Amino acid sequence: MRVVAATRDNLDAACAVIAECQEALAAQGLFQWDAQYPSRSFFREAIAAGHLHVLFDGDDIAGLAVLDGSQPPEWAAATWNHQDGPFLVIHAFAVSPRVQRRGHGGFLLAFCEDAARARGCRSIRIDAFSENAGALRFWEQHGYRFRGEVRFASKPAGHQRYYCYEKSLMPTAGLD
Repeated sequence: MRVVAATRDNLDAACAVIAECQEALAAQGLFQWDAQYPSRSFFREAIAAGHLHVLFDGDDIAGLAVLDGSQPPEWAAATWNHQDGPFLVIHAFAVSPRVQRRGHGGFLLAFCEDAARARGCRSIRIDAFSENAGALRFWEQHGYRFRGEVRFASKPAGHQRYYCYEKSLMPTAGLD
């Protein structure tokens, strides 16, 4: 496995991974991703900015993540532990259902955290759909701490509640 910055040549494969994930989520009744997010244009812009990273398993793209410092305005309601200092935000973290539960998510996440540390970030942040038990478990198992609940009015009714998570990247003396 390896993670690299995506190029325009990776756009179709990245969108295919998202489509696989959307289908798998919809089969569980989870409608956290739709045609508006994450969209092809979102990924095109992320590639141009150097923010989209793709996880290769052999020659195939098996996952992706967008890394930048922007957070949705809805996140202002969260009680972030690290209010000062830089942080990195993970957007559209996805691993193909074909390879889930085989270590790919942990590998991609380690890359994200290493990238944040390399940029001198104090923490890394993400949100997860409140009804996606698998995703919530993944973030918590990897040391991410709940920082609040937010609502996205743009999502379908019943699918608007998201949980914000943060992981400190600073050495601590048992504090979180």
